[in-house]
Amino acid sequence: MRRTYRIHPAIGIARLGDSVAGFFVGPEAPRVLPLPDGPYKDPEGKIKRQGARFRVYEYTHDDSGRLAQVREITASEAKVTWRVHLVNKKAASNTFPPRKVSPERKQRNKGISDRQKLIIDAGPQTVSGADQSTHLAGSFLDTPVGLGDLRTDEAGRLIVLGGFGTSRSVPEGEPIEHFANNDGWCDDTSDGPVLASVQLNGEQPVEAEPAWVIVAPPDFAPPIENVISLYDVVFQVATELDPHLGATSTVSFTHDVYPILRRVTRLASVNTRARQGHGKGKRADFLDPAKLKLLADNSNSRQEGVFLPRDARERVFDRLRSPFNDNGLGRRDMPLLDEGLNVDSIEGPLVLPALTKHQYQLMKKWSVGLFKADWTGSEPIPLRFDEIPAPERPAALDCAALEACVGYPFFPGIETGYVIASPDTYRGPFRISTSKMPGDLTAEMAVPWQADFLACADQYWPGQRPVTIHRDGALQDWAPKEWIIDPEVDPKTPGYIEMVQNWSRLGFVVQRGEEFVERERNLPFVGV
Repeated sequence: MRRTYRIHPAIGIARLGDSVAGFFVGPEAPRVLPLPDGPYKDPEGKIKRQGARFRVYEYTHDDSGRLAQVREITASEAKVTWRVHLVNKKAASNTFPPRKVSPERKQRNKGISDRQKLIIDAGPQTVSGADQSTHLAGSFLDTPVGLGDLRTDEAGRLIVLGGFGTSRSVPEGEPIEHFANNDGWCDDTSDGPVLASVQLNGEQPVEAEPAWVIVAPPDFAPPIENVISLYDVVFQVATELDPHLGATSTVSFTHDVYPILRRVTRLASVNTRARQGHGKGKRADFLDPAKLKLLADNSNSRQEGVFLPRDARERVFDRLRSPFNDNGLGRRDMPLLDEGLNVDSIEGPLVLPALTKHQYQLMKKWSVGLFKADWTGSEPIPLRFDEIPAPERPAALDCAALEACVGYPFFPGIETGYVIASPDTYRGPFRISTSKMPGDLTAEMAVPWQADFLACADQYWPGQRPVTIHRDGALQDWAPKEWIIDPEVDPKTPGYIEMVQNWSRLGFVVQRGEEFVERERNLPFVGV
């Protein structure tokens, strides 16, 4: 019997928070929120950090190569030594966006010759055993910068906690004048590899297949999904590396099509333009039971003057942009997202994002009736992690970590940028290439991160950075409110510096019955 070891999730996501002690572990089962109703802040009103938890799995194959068993390895039966190397190299990177406006791209902080002083490098750090911890820190222009902490839980699993959302300039007082490029500034986001050696009783240590961790800004609307998630983008690349992954013999309405319709419709809770088309009672309110019944029907009959299921399906599909650049005639403007980089030609013009090729093919088969009409009137309740069959848990971890993140458009993004959509980034499906260095996946993200978070509203990433929201307890005034500003207190839109100082005062969107409302808001912005 041959045994191999892998770390899951293959790409983990930690998130910033300014709470000193409060944290929670990020999603570990698809569509199961770790804190569905909050609180996302501690009693002092500080945002809890989201930790990325990593586990080691043992894969046992028989002599014929067949997978015989999958099981998690914990500290109760093996010594697992974790090694993590977090780096923030934004300030030493090139400016964003990477469009050719001159023969050579400009560097951030180009006046500083010692580029290493711009890189915040925590160095390779280790932790082993149950309930252990170590701090991560580097420096920026000789000024100390913390990048977070490594912890282990009671079973010896690794939890990576990122920084506290602190952004600063060296020297103090440097202005912020751009959504992505600001010389003299740094923040405490980061990324890097996660490695583990596994030593079972009396045996030699074995290296597990490595993973990667990205430390990103908070997700301020956890139950609101992105139409194109980071999992969709990474899965699309995985299908190019292994075509068998994308082979879909049968399309399920419930499991393949409905999730896309749900994501689009729920954006109406956090975005005004989405509300105009997909809000409750609107023409494209796909969650309306009568519309769902029509869209879930796979019949293909036609009748002049009668609107039948195929007409309804085609009406939706005919609005979708094609990722194959073969839209032809017609009005194709969905999904309603702003321009981003064309990952097939990074130096070229900005493009309006389409669904991934895999998503689009699912929707195309659905539009012509080639799908399983398995809708029962309500969606299945997602399984908690401990309810998922053991052999399926590693894949669930890979999915859960990324489906809660932003895919297209990359401009530059929230968790990571266009580099994540390139096959060259990977050594295999979901696994970051060993050619990538710590800090590479976040190098061209905005510095400081709060600048981009303020500037990129509208139709960029409303699933994590809301645009308009309903405030909990405001039933008497149910008109949508701007998420960033509070007109009753301060009618001015905050500037970049105010966002750096007050980002943690913003509220979180949570589900209340069938509605999505903002809670835990402690504005107004102060200090400027």
